[in-house]
Amino acid sequence: MRASRLVAALVATSLLAGCAGAPGLASVKSNAVLVDGPPISDIVTPFDKALSCLKGKIAPNLVFAVGAVSDQTGKESFTDGGVGKFITQGAGDMVQSALFKAGTTVVNRRDPRITTVEVEWRIRDQRRIVPANFYITGSINSLDFIPGSGAEVEVAGVGGRYRQNRILVGLDVSLTEAGSGRIVANVPLNKQIFSSEAGIGVGRFVGDKLVSADIGGREREAIHFALRQMVYLATFELLTQVMKPGTYAECRSYIDRAHGQIDHTKTAQAAAASLPGVAAPITVPSRPETRAAAAASMQAAADAASPGTPPADNPNPDSRGAFPASNGEDKSAIERAKAQAVLTN
Repeated sequence: MRASRLVAALVATSLLAGCAGAPGLASVKSNAVLVDGPPISDIVTPFDKALSCLKGKIAPNLVFAVGAVSDQTGKESFTDGGVGKFITQGAGDMVQSALFKAGTTVVNRRDPRITTVEVEWRIRDQRRIVPANFYITGSINSLDFIPGSGAEVEVAGVGGRYRQNRILVGLDVSLTEAGSGRIVANVPLNKQIFSSEAGIGVGRFVGDKLVSADIGGREREAIHFALRQMVYLATFELLTQVMKPGTYAECRSYIDRAHGQIDHTKTAQAAAASLPGVAAPITVPSRPETRAAAAASMQAAADAASPGTPPADNPNPDSRGAFPASNGEDKSAIERAKAQAVLTN
């Protein structure tokens, strides 16, 4: 008996060793065969067309930058297979990609270390660094787990089940005029991330043996892809909040309501009023002094952006004129409104 057990153990060990050639397994001295999954692809969102529509509608002499768009949810998990923070720490880079899709001029403020080091080493003239007219900041500041519900029914050993759960994600972003520090646009958004589970089970006695089978599946929206869509829509809304309705109304029509809805902002009302078929125009409140400053600064912006001979003491012709100064110097109201006026032109 003992000999037969030993033979069985040796045979089992040999079989397990032979499995080293199976997919996913390899011997100690060889590399495992890598499995090829789906191909790599570029990222396409439902809001790409609306952002691309803005190309050419925003003056190229306006410079945008992206600051901190941080995760402020405080949600993380390191137990039971947790991988750390629930939310990506790279939302700011998503905003930068959205600005690029919109055809804006973007400067890198996400990681200024190389520029800073080169300036400190005096191999880079800091006067040639292009200042930003506007910058975007914000945070993902809420992540709520909404209790779900479901149902399960079984009759004569055959039954089905269905459950669903949701996660609510909230985002706030702002567009700030760099020269004055004034927030000129703000967007709060939220989205419910949906997940569900469905299955069916069967149990039968075959003689005196119970045989059961269960089949099912789970699905859930990709959290970070959904967040990217929120960021793209928020960036589009920020840009259009400082533009005239007739300029962006067509672009807004590319937003499918099945993917995103912004109905309670002045841009939504103004865009609806500018589209054909609207009986009564909807007026957007605006302070008289703001309108006057914007109108007066349009000519100043045009003069500044026109080609000309730069001052001899300025090695960077773009730091004065095409790129309005944003280094905190005391400027007139017209100068501070210059960039915004070009946007609303």
